Amino acid sequence: MGAGLTGFGLSLVYPALGVEAIKQVPNSSRGAGLSAYAVFFDLALAIAGPLMGAVALNLGYSWIFFCAALLSLTGLGLTLMLKRRAGA
Repeated sequence: MGAGLTGFGLSLVYPALGVEAIKQVPNSSRGAGLSAYAVFFDLALAIAGPLMGAVALNLGYSWIFFCAALLSLTGLGLTLMLKRRAGA
């Protein structure tokens, strides 16, 4: 059930983030921009599981939620910074 919900959520987020990433790239470099987006997204997915597993093993499961909260706040901060830079 959890994997199905995660897959459903990811199926909505992945293309939406891709569109936003491509908006930051000149039209002549869209292919390279989309490739970079895909590579870094896949790297993030590949690193997150083992990293959080190590956190759980060494610090306990409650630290996973703390780390996730910090990462979420970091993402929110980056979003606000980019929005201000774009003047939107």
